[in-house]
Amino acid sequence: MAGSVFERGTPLSLHINRFIDRVQGQDARGGRDLVLTMTEAKDLLADITRLLLDLETVRSAAVNTRSEETITVKMDGGSY
Repeated sequence: MAGSVFERGTPLSLHINRFIDRVQGQDARGGRDLVLTMTEAKDLLADITRLLLDLETVRSAAVNTRSEETITVKMDGGSY
């Protein structure tokens, strides 16, 4: 999956990387099903939840930063 967000080096969690590897492995072998233990599912859920919370924190910080910016516009009539 070159060029995708799933490349190695992308800062994803260990459990998400394991899940991606397993899905890609099953797909490469032509597998139709992927079974997770309850522990694997809970670990994946925890990592996804953490990423979503981190994303919300980043979005909130971006909105707060944007609302605090002062934009000054100077209009000049030029040669009119």
